[in-house]
Amino acid sequence: MRSQRVDVRLWIRWGYVLFSLLFIIYVSDQVIKVACAQQDRTIMLDRATWIESVLVRGNQLDLSPVQEGLKDYAQKENVQITLYNPRGEQLFATSQNASRPIHISQVKKPSFHVKNEHAHYITPVRADQRVVGYLWMQAPKTEILGLGLLYLSFFLLGTGLLVYRDYLVRSYKVPVRFASRMAENILNGHYNMIASNSEKHDSVLRLNLALNKLSDALHEMSRTYRSQRDSMETLVENIGNGLIFIDGNGRIEYINRTFKEDFRTSAGHWELADYQEVIPYPEVNALIQQVFKRKKRLTKQLQFAIHIERKHFDVSCAPILDKHHHVRGIVVVFHDITGIKKLENMRRDFVANVSHELKTPITSLIGFAETLLDGAKDDKQMEEQFLNIILQEGHRLQSLVNDLLELSKIERAHFVIDWQTVSLSQVMDAVLLMFHEKAEKKQLKLIRKAGPEGWSLGDPYRIRQIMINLINNAIAYTPENGSITLSITESSHYAKFMIADTGMGMTKDQIPRIFERFYRIDKARSRDSGGTGLGLAIVKHLVEAHEGRIDVESEPGKGTTFTISFKKAPAPIG
Repeated sequence: MRSQRVDVRLWIRWGYVLFSLLFIIYVSDQVIKVACAQQDRTIMLDRATWIESVLVRGNQLDLSPVQEGLKDYAQKENVQITLYNPRGEQLFATSQNASRPIHISQVKKPSFHVKNEHAHYITPVRADQRVVGYLWMQAPKTEILGLGLLYLSFFLLGTGLLVYRDYLVRSYKVPVRFASRMAENILNGHYNMIASNSEKHDSVLRLNLALNKLSDALHEMSRTYRSQRDSMETLVENIGNGLIFIDGNGRIEYINRTFKEDFRTSAGHWELADYQEVIPYPEVNALIQQVFKRKKRLTKQLQFAIHIERKHFDVSCAPILDKHHHVRGIVVVFHDITGIKKLENMRRDFVANVSHELKTPITSLIGFAETLLDGAKDDKQMEEQFLNIILQEGHRLQSLVNDLLELSKIERAHFVIDWQTVSLSQVMDAVLLMFHEKAEKKQLKLIRKAGPEGWSLGDPYRIRQIMINLINNAIAYTPENGSITLSITESSHYAKFMIADTGMGMTKDQIPRIFERFYRIDKARSRDSGGTGLGLAIVKHLVEAHEGRIDVESEPGKGTTFTISFKKAPAPIG
């Protein structure tokens, strides 16, 4: 389609130029003809004036003395002279072939015209204001020799110039169009085009060489830039700290992967949004705002509730300043110090927590032992009651020690999972058999919903341990006549174990803390049930070892729902 448009334009241009050349030739020819006719008219007028001066004598025509002279003059000037009387009758003619003009007697004033190849001039001859005769002259019209050849040469020259012009245009148009496409490709990041270095035109050759050098230079710059950018992106993405880049207008330009992983958010709508509208942490927004005002680096340790955890971050905000000391942007770095904080807290609180947990059973053991030694052993009924309490407290101490040893074992670096294909439904049914009696004593309903097998990858012993701790926890925190509902569900990638109770529930700010060691929502209820405060901490570590996740939904007074997601596995064959 484009070539058809170009052909139409070419034909229009050629037609216009050829028409213009022919029009110029025609106008020039007409101008020359008019000029020649004007020259012939002037010559004829001069001749007529001279002839009249020699013919008129005594107010009448007198031919006798000038006839021979007129013939010689006519022969010399190559002109035919004919004289007529006032009635139009021929009196004299230099040529016998002369023809009488029609209605010559009606000519009142000089008349000049060109007919065929001759110029004709007719004028009345006057003497004393009256016509005494008529003079008619005929002579070859003036012509310029070689005028047709000149016109042809002009036409051929114009056509040749047009052809040469098209040749020049084509000789420049093709390389210029190539250069244009090459420049567009360079702008789009494509450097595969190479301009010819054998052009005839020096200017085109210099343009091609310059484009090739520019392409090579930009290609190298682009390659270097991409390499540096990839290195920088790799560094920023894997630096180990969460990063947020904010421009001078307060809009978020970039968020690295570490931040998204640490804060468990995709942050899909954060980029190019105002930081105050999307960052859900007022402390961070206030810190960023202070950096915008002070134009100085600020650092602050902050704690955030993320999913079911509380994490500690060392948040550092540094301004990016231009040469005029204006803020071009801000870099916010989130250094996760949760592990360090936990270690500090564990070192600080471990002895206190363990001592606190051991104090009650040890005090009970000592007190009842002393009472028995003081004489209570003589009372058999009291002795048996005290010995049962001592046994119960001993079991409580044993459970606490076992949980501490189990938690320590799970947290060791060389702890491994015995990966197998496990049916969550079968494990759950086996665990429920252990709790029927305990639930009946508390008048609780254990509701087992029907569902899929829930084939997953995991260690069956550890999954059983997770379920035991969660069911035991649900029984401890659900009041009498309540219910505990258990079910297995599946999604595209996970098999899920769900346990929902109608217990006391908890607030949102308590959820991240329930997986801490020795943390209890209701300490009296937990101790009365024999709980050690380590069950959910063990659950959390075991789920993380299985590369799963824990989701908790709770509302005070309405109960709590735990959802444990394990990696889904195909059902075994056979």
